This record gives sequence, C-alpha cells and structure tokens, in this order.
Amino acid sequence: MRLRKRYLIKWVLSICLTACCIDDLFAQDPQFSQFFSSPLTLNPALTGNFNGTTRFVGNIRSQNADYNNAYNTKTASVDFNVLGNRIKQFDRLSLGVLFLSDQTGNKVLTNNHLGVSLGYLKALDEEQKRSFSIGFQASYNNKRFNAANALLEDQITSGGIINVSGDNLINNGLSKSALDVNAGILYQYAPTNEHLYYIGGALFNILQSQKGFGNNTTAVPLRKTIHGGMMSPVGYAGTFHASFHLQQQKGFNQLLIGAAYSHYLKDILNAYVELYAGAWYRSDETVIPYIGIEWNYWRLGYTNDINFSHQITAGQLRYSNELSLYYTLNKDRSGAKFKCPVF
Repeated sequence: MRLRKRYLIKWVLSICLTACCIDDLFAQDPQFSQFFSSPLTLNPALTGNFNGTTRFVGNIRSQNADYNNAYNTKTASVDFNVLGNRIKQFDRLSLGVLFLSDQTGNKVLTNNHLGVSLGYLKALDEEQKRSFSIGFQASYNNKRFNAANALLEDQITSGGIINVSGDNLINNGLSKSALDVNAGILYQYAPTNEHLYYIGGALFNILQSQKGFGNNTTAVPLRKTIHGGMMSPVGYAGTFHASFHLQQQKGFNQLLIGAAYSHYLKDILNAYVELYAGAWYRSDETVIPYIGIEWNYWRLGYTNDINFSHQITAGQLRYSNELSLYYTLNKDRSGAKFKCPVF
C-alpha cells in the first residue's frame, strides 16, 4: 500500500508539472530567499559591484524536498573587473558569467540558464561617495522534460505495478531553448566609509521569448524588481544591515524585507572574521532566519524558511534550506576604497 501511495504521489506531481509547462499557466522565475547573496540573478547592474577584483558565488536551494524533491535550484557565477587601466579613474567595467540549474519534480523538468553580464559603474564624484551603475545580461535558457523520471496514469495498476506508458509525452523527451535579455540600474551613496545607502531596479525577460513544448508555447512574462538597503555602524565592531526586494511578474507579487547584525571579531587566529545574524520576512507569511560567517576572502550564509500560512498546498512553499558561498579576490579591508552592499 505504501508503494502504491508513493507512485501515485509521483504521478500526481508529474502531471501537475507537465500541465504547467504545456498549458498557458506560467511558473515564476527561480528565486532565492538570500537574494542579496545571488547578485547576478538579482540585478545585472550588480555585475562587478563588490570590493575586490574577482568574485565567485555559489547558491544551493532545496524546497519542499518531501514532495518528491519538488524544487532544487543551483547557481554558480563569476564576475570580474576588466580594462582597469583604460577607463576613467574610480569607474569600473565588469563582466560576469552565470550558470543556473532549476530542477522540478525529481528532475522531471529541468531548466538550465546561462547568462553573460556586462556592467559599468560610474563614479559621480572623486570621493567615491556617489555612484551609478548600469548592467545588461544576455541569457540562454533550455527547458527539458525528462520522460525517464516521469510517471503517468496509464503506467499504474491497482496492484501498484508499473507498466510501459502509451502516452506520446512519456515516449518523447521534450526540449525547448530560448534567448532573452535582462537589464538593471543601481544608485549608491556612501557619505562616510562606514555608511552606505543604495537602491536599484531591474527588468527580466525583456524579449518575452516563447517557452513551452510542441505547439503549446507562451511568452515568458516580464519580471520587474526593485531592491535597496543600507548599512550603518553599531558601536566599535558592529554593523547594522537592512534590505528589501520587491518583484512583480504577471499576477505574482512578492516583498522580502529584513535586517541583520554583523560583528567583527578582532585578531582572531590572525584572520578577518565577521559573524552575521538576522531575519527577513516574505509576504507569503514566511520568516527567514539567516546566519553567516565571513573568514578572510570567504563568506558562507545559511537560511531556513519558516512558513506560517494555514493555506499551504503541495505546489506552495512549505520549507526550504538555502546555502550561499562567496569568494572574493584582492579584497581591500581599509574601507578607504570602493564600498558595496553586503545585503
């Protein structure tokens, strides 16, 4: 009986996922609770916007794992400054490369994304207190339906026996590729070496390319985002950080807002060590506690979403675990040079 129930759950999920791909229904773009730790998916204008010369970022998100590994998203990115000796002093030109893999329903549906970003930061004064950034991102997306991992109704018997399906969908792996463009802007103001305020916005899926399988295709809706934040010192070794992220896509609206406190541990093991703790709130009644540690050139962050909604269904968020990892080359700890947001 348990075996049959497991197969039925897998079948129901597979059918629902396939319907979402083939019909006019549209699932929102992949997203991270730690939006601040995924810069190239948050805003192309953040390309190269960091303290250092090269930045490597990785993100892993597992959501609703008890629903047959419902959602798993991974990213890997690198961005770096270029032509530093050929552009105006205090400005910076940067390139970035992003790879994202989003797997749904135990890899029944896989969406792979490759993005190439170009960002330019323009200093608005010689003290580097004000800056304006603009960024563009060209993206290649491939969505693939994996027939080997799917289970349809005609495969299941009353005794839980799995038969060979006669459905054309299960016998033909489906794949769809598309190109699109994203763009964003960002304004930053740092009145002192310890204070920073910023606000930005981005547009994703500008070309609204067609996605779907067979003759059932639909344009990907434009996604609009606004994000911002600030940081300010607290005492000698502490810093207060706050940020928000507002996004809208078709009929989907979402707000993330929260804050964190970081504390610098002086001269511990001859290394730079900073500890982070905070929480964000998402408008779907989710609280997202955050803890992190920065050790020299590395920063590791972890969140676990806690949803308090009483109207959760199988397709909605129940819980998720998320991990982010930064590595930055040639980071300047003096605070006298380029300032960038942490959250």
